Amino acid sequence: MIVKSQGRCLLCVRKAIEGKYCKYHYDALQSLKEHYEIWRSRYGELSWYDYLKRLKKNKYTGKWVKEVIEVELKKV
Repeated sequence: MIVKSQGRCLLCVRKAIEGKYCKYHYDALQSLKEHYEIWRSRYGELSWYDYLKRLKKNKYTGKWVKEVIEVELKKV
């Protein structure tokens, strides 16, 4: 569900605290960014897009992270 209300999270109805995301979705984005560097060190050259696609398919990836991945994939 995408909410386009100003001051609200892009992905839910919570108040946006960091740009376009609420605290939970913003934390999910930060976690994605931090872990991307770890994945790159393990897999070598791994694009942001490929990283996001792999995580999206992973059954252990959380709901908030998957919601952020959807938005990030549209940017790439």
